[in-house]
Amino acid sequence: MSDTYEHVVGPGWSEHLNTEFQSSYMNKLRDKIDICYTFSTVFPEQKNIFRAYRKTDFDKVKVLILGQDPYHDGAATGLAFDVGSSTKINPSLRNIKKEVYNSVGAEISGGNLEPWADQGVFLLNTILTVDKGSPKSHDGYGWEKFIAATLSALSFRKAELPLVVMLWGKASQVYEKFFTMPHHLILKAPHPAAEAYAGGKAGYFGCDHFKKANDWLSKHDATTIDW
Repeated sequence: MSDTYEHVVGPGWSEHLNTEFQSSYMNKLRDKIDICYTFSTVFPEQKNIFRAYRKTDFDKVKVLILGQDPYHDGAATGLAFDVGSSTKINPSLRNIKKEVYNSVGAEISGGNLEPWADQGVFLLNTILTVDKGSPKSHDGYGWEKFIAATLSALSFRKAELPLVVMLWGKASQVYEKFFTMPHHLILKAPHPAAEAYAGGKAGYFGCDHFKKANDWLSKHDATTIDW
């Protein structure tokens, strides 16, 4: 990991996270991650660990979608749920695409969610790295503290910046406590992957989060998301 924090996370995020990068827990996490990338296969590519921060700057975030950890099959791009130009659509993303269509009638071509990030959708995981073929393998490494600092910074932004927070699955819903202000809209649902194991009856389908998000943004005079 680079010590040039503005280069790592962008200028807006750097202002709020520089202290975290200089902390003892982050130094330990950096050492662990460097060893992992040296001696095993880890996703996403090391240069993309903090890609979500660089794609969606601090003051530009309108919607936070909080996932679990990166895809462990090699599809991870540094943006939660995104597979970029890959033709392989993971079950989670496949179900997200279905719900987007059902909620707002939009059809996503392929698996590239970068246009969302460009519009202010912060596609973040609760753990930013994972070993190949081993989900949640970096749980407990220290990412939890960094994500908590990230969400704390978001929660204390000025009130004229409305924020929609989509928490999908139990791993993300433990972070609900960070968002208690009147300009925060909390939307909770099961993880989209759950539908693959529950025959479409887990509860993610029909959550209507994408329409609810745009309704909230419109109510607060913010530009809506072209899903």
